[in-house]
Amino acid sequence: MHLTVRTLRRRLDDEGSSYRLLLDEVRQALAEELLATGAIRLEEIAERLGYGEVSNFSHAFRRWKGMTPRQYRQRRRLDAMS
Repeated sequence: MHLTVRTLRRRLDDEGSSYRLLLDEVRQALAEELLATGAIRLEEIAERLGYGEVSNFSHAFRRWKGMTPRQYRQRRRLDAMS
């Protein structure tokens, strides 16, 4: 991209975004995708997304979706069966 950190911050700010917001969006999308497969343990998902602890991942996921990762996974399974 050949941008300085300052220029990138300024451009993100102009768009009403930030590095933290973009990181959250990417993590949320990947978490939903990985949870939907059902084959990957929560510990591994948390690690893949850069969380040091599963509890930190679970807290972030609850903030994004209003439910725990386990609840989300269960709901996806039930929806797939109906």
